[in-house]
Amino acid sequence: MNSDLRGKFLWSLLLAFLVYIGLILYADWRALRATLSGFAWGWIPAILGLTLLNYAGRLVKWHWYLRLVGVEIAFADSARIFGVGFLMVLTPGKVGEFFKSVMVRNVTGTPVAVTAPVVLAERMTDGLAMLILAGVGLFAFADAAARLAAGVAVVGILAVVVVVQVRPLALWMLHTGERLPLIRRFASSLAQLYESSYTLFRPRNLLVAVSIGVVSWLGEGLAYFLVVRGMGAESSLPAALIAVFIFSISSIIGAVVATPGGLGGTEGSLVALSEQLLGLARTPASAAALLIRFATLWFGVLLGVISLLLWPHLLTEQSAKSSAVRGPSSTS
Repeated sequence: MNSDLRGKFLWSLLLAFLVYIGLILYADWRALRATLSGFAWGWIPAILGLTLLNYAGRLVKWHWYLRLVGVEIAFADSARIFGVGFLMVLTPGKVGEFFKSVMVRNVTGTPVAVTAPVVLAERMTDGLAMLILAGVGLFAFADAAARLAAGVAVVGILAVVVVVQVRPLALWMLHTGERLPLIRRFASSLAQLYESSYTLFRPRNLLVAVSIGVVSWLGEGLAYFLVVRGMGAESSLPAALIAVFIFSISSIIGAVVATPGGLGGTEGSLVALSEQLLGLARTPASAAALLIRFATLWFGVLLGVISLLLWPHLLTEQSAKSSAVRGPSSTS
């Protein structure tokens, strides 16, 4: 791992420390400790299992996307790269996730420009999936920040899809950019990037990807419901739907805020909305936010650390040479 990424991770950990100290103080740490000690910890395997459902669905989409853009890669290698990628969420706006394209290049020799759109498509289809899960209740409550975040997300995602799929417009923009001195040198890479994006956002592919995303993110939404149920929320279908809504909107707000892992924006939204819509007091609302973030964000980061320790070679270009030595069977 280079020093630049290492520095970003350290700053992210410092930000996380400050966010969680603030959350603990808001909740009253003595009351928070009592609330957590009274939580039904036997639910943790189910909560982590639902989180793993999310990860499994996203892994399937990641590997399918790579094959769509013509990358011949074994599922095992794809899964290893996906695992290391969990560590990259601890970068501002999750931009470090584009390092997955570097790892794919290291393993297969595929140019980064070909696979970078896969990372973008993952983020966008995940966002659309969470907006679908939020459903018709998206603008139903008087929280201007949530409405604004949702609106920005919808408009931004649809704008990118439209521009990419209106081929004459996209090609015109590419040709116009090629006349600019700073962009001309990247013309070939931009063309590769566009062709991959065009394939990924075809209507059929978009529908399949968003459908996978809905099932995947529903898992984490239900995990959050189990957490708030353990904090005193009622056990009913309406409460479950509200919990999925809160988790989805909070994740979108965290993405729009663009802090590492959505830190601050996601936790604050989870607390505020669970107080407002589920009627939780501030201590159980804060405890629920802490638990679901450790069961989702930090569980993923832990898997990323383990993956990096097991397969550090993915970060070096020697991986592609090793794959070539192993022969065609390694990429079937």
